[in-house]
Amino acid sequence: MNPSNPAIDILWFKRDLRVQDNVALVGALQSSKQNSAGLLPLYIIEPQAWQQPDASYRQWQFVVDCLETLNRALTEIGQPLQVYVGNADEIFQTLTERYQINALWSHQETGNAWSFKRDIAVKKWCHAQNIRWHQPPQHPIQRGTFNRDEYGQLSNAFFNTMPLPAPKKSILKSFFAEHTFSLDTVIHLELPLTYWANENTQRGGRHRAEKALNSFLQSRSERYLQTIAKPLTAPRFSSRLSPHLAWGTLSIREVMTATEHAIADSQNAFNKRNLQAFYQRLHWQSHFMQKLESEPEIEFTAMHPLFNNLRPWNEQAEQHFEAWKTGQTGYPMVDACMRSLIQTGWLPFRMRAMVMSFASYQLWLPWQKTAPFLASLFTDYEPGIHYSQVQMQSGVTGINQMRVYNPVKQSHDQDPTGQFIKQWCPELRALSPEEIHAPWLTDNELFASKVELGVDYPLPIVDNDTTARFAKQTLSEVRKQLESKELSRAVFIKHGSRRKLPKKTSNKKKTTTKRTKKREAVPDNQLALF
Repeated sequence: MNPSNPAIDILWFKRDLRVQDNVALVGALQSSKQNSAGLLPLYIIEPQAWQQPDASYRQWQFVVDCLETLNRALTEIGQPLQVYVGNADEIFQTLTERYQINALWSHQETGNAWSFKRDIAVKKWCHAQNIRWHQPPQHPIQRGTFNRDEYGQLSNAFFNTMPLPAPKKSILKSFFAEHTFSLDTVIHLELPLTYWANENTQRGGRHRAEKALNSFLQSRSERYLQTIAKPLTAPRFSSRLSPHLAWGTLSIREVMTATEHAIADSQNAFNKRNLQAFYQRLHWQSHFMQKLESEPEIEFTAMHPLFNNLRPWNEQAEQHFEAWKTGQTGYPMVDACMRSLIQTGWLPFRMRAMVMSFASYQLWLPWQKTAPFLASLFTDYEPGIHYSQVQMQSGVTGINQMRVYNPVKQSHDQDPTGQFIKQWCPELRALSPEEIHAPWLTDNELFASKVELGVDYPLPIVDNDTTARFAKQTLSEVRKQLESKELSRAVFIKHGSRRKLPKKTSNKKKTTTKRTKKREAVPDNQLALF
């Protein structure tokens, strides 16, 4: 490090692509002012990150949109976003040849195994260079050892802190220009990505995030609970904020604060209930992310170790995997959801749970194979939520009830007229609502004139009842083992939610119904998400 080089602080943007409620930005501004240093707002395009099996072009397109609006916001502050391409530690090393780096700032990230390994390399580099790396949290995620019983109190303290406003305009003096963000440059980068964005995939950017938040709180939330599980209408009446939260164009505190105000202002009891349900679900984001932070290995191994290696990978599994991921299982609701996901990058939560559950139970596929593929399809891929939910829907956490979805029942319940199925499985459009949910059960000449199963549309690749029964029995046998119960307790201590206990009553005798017993047997209330 040459002492004659100009001094700078580096603000490294990762999954926090905004200037509002950005603690790292505020800290970096204060530090650069105190040290009379320039501030380099930096985004690093890391080709290796985009080569991971959970990455896709639709995610990159969303990020590009976010970078465009972030650059405009930073330009208003006084210093445009600077973009470098390469490995993070090598980029930082290059910068030391031109500048004195006083400090590195970025939000604490809970990412996949690749980003975790990358951060370890950056930490070692900072230590070697005697550069302090500040990583304030943007979620109430606790890093290192902590008492899980205290998580609720810690998260409430975080959420009860008001969001930070955007810095004032022209607060910085423009200092860097060589690598200023260029939309044309980043769009034409040659990244080997799959699942391209199209007109059906959600676009990013702060302006779209604010528009989605306002329209949801003002009107679309009125049908939130009514449509939350229905794949035909959920795209319109769900918040659609998940990718903005995943990539940081909105902070979780911004959304929670705005929702609190909307609840307080609402004069409609029914709509207030919808908003309260949405607010409750916002709390779950960090709960699931905390699991990955506490145990990064859950990207690859089951939380409950006895559930590892139960599902073999063989020729039949490969055939089932191919049918599942292309929407050719012969189960219309599953196929419609997978085809829709491939095109749009989004599904409502219930349908996400169903396609994952179907892959893990009925098809008996290893979740380690299906999870990265699903992640690459989701525009709103958030590693902590994704892998926690994948394990939950695969029955390998040891602390959650098995949720084995019957795809025919879900089809009747969530798409009774078959409109969603017909939209994504056009070969079934001629079928009536009575025929479309389980076409293989209809056997008459009129049906044969509409669709030829096995030719126009595949026959079911497995029998739902038989395979679901086998899966449940296999997992239940593991659960019954004494060692399994002890391990489940350890998983709960590390990862389980701590629901509030009922208040004590003045009655000395305690009446317990069968329903109460069943509820108390569940160590957490994650089933409220369903």
